[in-house]
Amino acid sequence: MALCQICKKREATVYFTQIINGQKTDLLVCKQCAGAQGVKLDLNSLLTGLLGIHNEEEKMNVAVTRCDRCGMTAEEFNQTGRIGCARCYEVFYEPLQALLTRIHGNAIHRGKTPKSYERQQAVDVKIEKLKQQLNECIRTENYERAAQIRDQIRLLEKGGSNHE
Repeated sequence: MALCQICKKREATVYFTQIINGQKTDLLVCKQCAGAQGVKLDLNSLLTGLLGIHNEEEKMNVAVTRCDRCGMTAEEFNQTGRIGCARCYEVFYEPLQALLTRIHGNAIHRGKTPKSYERQQAVDVKIEKLKQQLNECIRTENYERAAQIRDQIRLLEKGGSNHE
């Protein structure tokens, strides 16, 4: 058990490292002294700091973006990690996509899905593949095959089944 380096009375439960101008300072403190010294254990600040969201270049690029409904700025979003209203999802679409890509490696969900959505997801994937085939057929001027693929896509989009 390590004692708090400030009060030297209570057990140290917070390990605080601060780096200012390349000088590193480590402290082992108790919760009370950490609060009194202004050390805040905020998960959002920790995550945004670790993810580099406070990058000065990014602040310059997105500082002018503001939600027209709630008034939240991109900088406020980066600081809190929270969206102000439903409209913010549209206004901050690009920064959200960048954040999701940075955190998860991709902005498209590829994990588990509820059973009720599995069929629709499989249909969506099939439609996407057919559209790629359609573009290739058009590029190679194979219009007969392109028409068949177009009909398959229409059938799938209307909720029918594909028997190929």
